[in-house]
Amino acid sequence: MELKDFMKNYLWQDSLIDHSKLVARLSLRMFYKLKNFFPNLNQFENKEDIKLLEYGALLHDIGVVFEKKMDKGHHKIGRDLIIDNKISGLDEESNLVVANIVRYHRRAHPDINKHKYYKMLNNNLQRKVDVFSGIVRLADALDYNHFNMVDDFELKFDENSRILTLILSVNIMLNIGFKELLDKKKELLEKTLDIKVQFN
Repeated sequence: MELKDFMKNYLWQDSLIDHSKLVARLSLRMFYKLKNFFPNLNQFENKEDIKLLEYGALLHDIGVVFEKKMDKGHHKIGRDLIIDNKISGLDEESNLVVANIVRYHRRAHPDINKHKYYKMLNNNLQRKVDVFSGIVRLADALDYNHFNMVDDFELKFDENSRILTLILSVNIMLNIGFKELLDKKKELLEKTLDIKVQFN
């Protein structure tokens, strides 16, 4: 199935499409800013890998439309939609990477002992999923209310303390529940890059 058809068929509300496009923009921006501080991320800078990050961000909410009808979270539904329908132009391995990014944009972290679709990937692809999922989680949290409040940010990194500071263009920390959400959503990126993330 073409990417545009995934979006047309499963992101049926304009607000969901706008949110997904914003999360994709923020995710790509975050990746390019992060690699300035973490040179080992340069291994994922090729066009094909960037496409996987973008597709994972664009499709992270495709399972939402079915969530009330099925006894499963939308992150797992979205993963299954990609595995079952395949994104045109991507090989089996790349489809599995995107499906895993969608799976891990919320809730559980990747676990090689418990999650069969993650276990199917080699070490390098698992690392790719870890990094990209951590980024998409954080980008998704920045637009948690789908109000498009955050359209830019800056990053600072203290190498000695290994603290990454995300400087937001607007103060959304005042919104009720936002800090708690960010604290949950940042954990995968913290674990993957061995850092602490704070917000300013």
